[in-house]
Amino acid sequence: MENPSAAQGLALAYAALDRTQRRLLIDAVIADTRATEISAAPVLAPLLAVEVDVELARYLASAMSASGGAGLRCDESCRALLAGDSSEGAALLARPLYGRFVEVLGLCWDRERGVVHTVFEPLATRDDVQRHAKALPSKLELEDSPATYAVDVIAAALWQHRRIHGQLPDLVARFADLFEPSLQRNDPEQT
Repeated sequence: MENPSAAQGLALAYAALDRTQRRLLIDAVIADTRATEISAAPVLAPLLAVEVDVELARYLASAMSASGGAGLRCDESCRALLAGDSSEGAALLARPLYGRFVEVLGLCWDRERGVVHTVFEPLATRDDVQRHAKALPSKLELEDSPATYAVDVIAAALWQHRRIHGQLPDLVARFADLFEPSLQRNDPEQT
């Protein structure tokens, strides 16, 4: 599955089913992909992302593993677009997931208000990154930037946001592993 809209639609429809129906859908995907000799893994991956039942999650993971994981390999790398600095700026981070898919986090900030706009796209393609960049309400022009540098700039902006509001924006939690080392380095209380 290479279309993010189709993958999201399938995952949302799957999540709305009861447990028995979800198990039947998993079995149908496995049977259909075997019959057509394609890997079940990239079709099952969006389902695993929304599965709340531990037993079904294990079943999904087992089916993905049995298919050899074909279609899950990701050749993408973390990508960052950045404008401005930690006082005023915008950034878009795209992190690889599997296959052609990336997840996207976009932020705009200023010194007085902290983070003023966030965008999160849990399942996008590399081609969607520019579209999301253009949709950010920043007057600054985003440019490709080394991801580690962008994360450092964003971390400083996030610290300012936390000073103002007492907490980080909710969407940042999904990307916390990228910021953790930067936040620890920039924490004035730890120095």
